[in-house]
Amino acid sequence: MDAPHPGKGPPGTGRWLERKLTYEARRRFRTVFQGAILAIIMIVAAVFFRDVIRDRKVLEQSGRNADDTARHDSIGAGAGGDPGVTSGPSPPLGAISGRTASPDSVDTSEAVFRKASPSVVTVKIYSGEEKRLTVQGSGVVVDHGVVVTNRHVVESGSEIRVIDRGQSHPASVVYADREYDMCALGVPGLPAPPAEMASLQTVRVGQRVYAIGAPRGLELTISDGLVSAIRPYGTFPVIQTNAAISKGSSGGGLFDTDGRLVGITTAAAIEGQNINFALAADLVSQLPARTADIGTLAPIVPVRRADDINDKELLDDLQEGKRAIAAGEAELKAMVEEINRYAFTLDEMRQSLNGFRASRDTKAFNDLVPRYNQLAGRRDEAASRYERKRQAVADLVERHNRTVERYRNQGRLQ
Repeated sequence: MDAPHPGKGPPGTGRWLERKLTYEARRRFRTVFQGAILAIIMIVAAVFFRDVIRDRKVLEQSGRNADDTARHDSIGAGAGGDPGVTSGPSPPLGAISGRTASPDSVDTSEAVFRKASPSVVTVKIYSGEEKRLTVQGSGVVVDHGVVVTNRHVVESGSEIRVIDRGQSHPASVVYADREYDMCALGVPGLPAPPAEMASLQTVRVGQRVYAIGAPRGLELTISDGLVSAIRPYGTFPVIQTNAAISKGSSGGGLFDTDGRLVGITTAAAIEGQNINFALAADLVSQLPARTADIGTLAPIVPVRRADDINDKELLDDLQEGKRAIAAGEAELKAMVEEINRYAFTLDEMRQSLNGFRASRDTKAFNDLVPRYNQLAGRRDEAASRYERKRQAVADLVERHNRTVERYRNQGRLQ
């Protein structure tokens, strides 16, 4: 037996050591590579967050500068007049500002409520000898002792009362618009201050607005939303908004972010979600020229009135029908998918049966036939269930359409 060579291990030791060293080198390389990648990711993340924080500080500073500018403009207007307001004789009811509202801020809703809510009142209509409360809406003070509300709020009833901070004041119709759902009430001795008003020309689609009124008799309730659109209607556009209004909101105020009155909330679309409308505040100053005896005016319902939007019986009936139809249609869709799965599997089994027949594999053919017949029976049963369900959904649709037609004939749905 040969003696091992000095410095050498057993046979094969050199190659094993070489492989080990190669493995160790690769492992160290992977570790270094992974560490470098992690370091790059951390650097990129740090740069990204630094830029985000810097941009946020810039935006916050810009917002503070804009607020300071708006406050400066307001102070300057109080001393020397608002440069955006056209000089000349004051309109009969309220002064319209042409200055665009300042941008929103985090405390805008509180500031708007503090400024605008003192000018919002509740309007109650009583009728009969027993003075029964028949209608309740909202109103906005636009001049000393003058409240604007919707015409339909005061169309019926023998006595009008304006409620301001728990105090009841008698009122009477002074002006009533021939074309639009707006009227002005004279309220002697009403201490509430007039609202500041802004022109429709200052209203921008997408800007934030706030509705203040007495939905369901809950006085001085505020909700916010956006101006969804400016819609043509008659001779003067109306403001579409998604600011929430409910029964009792009719005649309330729609205010911009400066707390200025831009519209009188008047109607909502029942076949939609948060599709509400307000008459432009510009119409207030035109009321004297557009007025008529309210007794000669036919009721105006451009869409569903805000006072009718929460007719619980109507809404529950229609919504329940819609939910049942939607559930039925979803079930029909699932049934169609089930039938299609059966059809696909049966088609594959039919091809297999044809193959067994061609190859004269009698045993495989006879084993598959019962399974095929069983699945075909399930397919036929599913098709029968589908037909019964389809007829049931058709009946639901017909009943829903009859209900809608009945409400329309009753004048409860436009």
